Amino acid sequence: MAQAIPSGRRSSLDSLAGSPITSPTSPASPSPYSPTDSISLLDSSSALVLLPSQDDEDSFEFSSDEEHDEHDPQLEIAKLTIPPLPAATVFLYLLAPYLRLGAILMPNGITSLKFGLVSLFVAAALSAFSRNLWFLLARYLRKNTAEDIFFEVIAKGISRTKRRRRERIRRLLLCVTGSLRILMTSMYLRASVDSVYPLLLETLPVQTRLIATLALGLLIFVVSFPKSLAAKQVIYTTWLSIILYTAWLVAALYNHMTGTATPSPVLVQHGVLWNSATSIAFSFATSLTVPLSASLAGQSSTPSHKTERGTYFQMLSILSTVIAALLILPLILTASSPNVSGALSDTRKIIVHLLGASSLLLSIPPVLVSIPPLQVPLAIRRVCKLDLGKATLIFVVVLLSLAPPSMATFLNDLTLLLALCGSYFLPAWAHITIHYFRRPISIVIPHSVPITPQTIHSPSPPQSPDALLQRKERLLQRRRLGRRVLWDVGVWLLLMPISVFGMVWAGGRLVGKW
Repeated sequence: MAQAIPSGRRSSLDSLAGSPITSPTSPASPSPYSPTDSISLLDSSSALVLLPSQDDEDSFEFSSDEEHDEHDPQLEIAKLTIPPLPAATVFLYLLAPYLRLGAILMPNGITSLKFGLVSLFVAAALSAFSRNLWFLLARYLRKNTAEDIFFEVIAKGISRTKRRRRERIRRLLLCVTGSLRILMTSMYLRASVDSVYPLLLETLPVQTRLIATLALGLLIFVVSFPKSLAAKQVIYTTWLSIILYTAWLVAALYNHMTGTATPSPVLVQHGVLWNSATSIAFSFATSLTVPLSASLAGQSSTPSHKTERGTYFQMLSILSTVIAALLILPLILTASSPNVSGALSDTRKIIVHLLGASSLLLSIPPVLVSIPPLQVPLAIRRVCKLDLGKATLIFVVVLLSLAPPSMATFLNDLTLLLALCGSYFLPAWAHITIHYFRRPISIVIPHSVPITPQTIHSPSPPQSPDALLQRKERLLQRRRLGRRVLWDVGVWLLLMPISVFGMVWAGGRLVGKW
């Protein structure tokens, strides 16, 4: 269909009528411009370069490479391991891991106020830093789970033709993360039983540990029956766990101020790795950071701009860490100060024990729901309507919680070591591997176009669209590196040295060197 040419465009064409035109692929011709030249120019196979006008913004001014993604929103939501959640629910799941066993164990081993405050500040800062590392790695690699990030780090050099090997690595990563969560839930269940077992023993002088474990395991199975963290049953249970922790904190502080507070007998099987510092570090261990950030990004009520969504999640992460530190701080202050003389009644002691055990018990369902489901054959699923995969997980958790004391001590140490490595060391290792031992992901240049070692300040302007793209690519890569300098410094000078020192110390403790 013919279209009218604007007056400004007609004046430009009229001015060209009496001037010679030099084709980029042919020598200059002295003949004036003619319609046949126009047709030959339009039929030329040379590459066309779109040059913006002077009034437009500079084509090199891109704030971030993540702002120009064009993905199908429905497809991205279908790939999420956690369905899209509102900001309040994401904040709940960011805060809940901080207020579990590590926080409840904290009053038992702190003797110095200065050491406790420094440990609390360092653990909280490293936890917020490692969470932000997970978030930045997920956004850089466009992954929705930590397992996918590990798979990118480990299996990057394996060709896609070796699908079996890549699938084995992926299954191994899922098995490791699932095993850690199973160990953690079994430790929470064991600690809950240890907390209420003395109370039951006074009323029922029989072998009540097995009965209590089975009863609590059945309760966990009922509450953990949903298959997603978006289920209201899991959300309400997690809120109730935080409320019970707050009630336990108030009761413990009240007992400290009015009577002689006795330590809660949770986690009787202390291993060689458990002390005041490791309890604080364990209380700030993180989990589900990557899928929660992806879940928040998939929520329609969040800001539409991708950079704003990232800032929104970072604010929620920092806010959850600050609130957790404020809720743990009174325990450090009271643990390092002398108790007020007085008698502690049995009723107040029972209340403290029950509140701590209930908070730990109700913190198990979100961990269990986040475990990758076990594959059950289709024929068995047709016959049995019960979720056999979830039932098998609960059976393993109950079985591990009934382990003898020597084995329980080893399992507690193993859980602590894996949780701390996954929270502090692994994000630093993944950051270093991806950004220092992998080729940077291109921003504007397709993977099929090679990047030539051409300097930005070349004496002559680029003569091809590839050169323009390469110049833009180098400029954006420099800007990306500049934005990453602070995180590189934190990884090399803080997170990695502290993590390596902690692993060396843990290895020495396990082998009995110190």
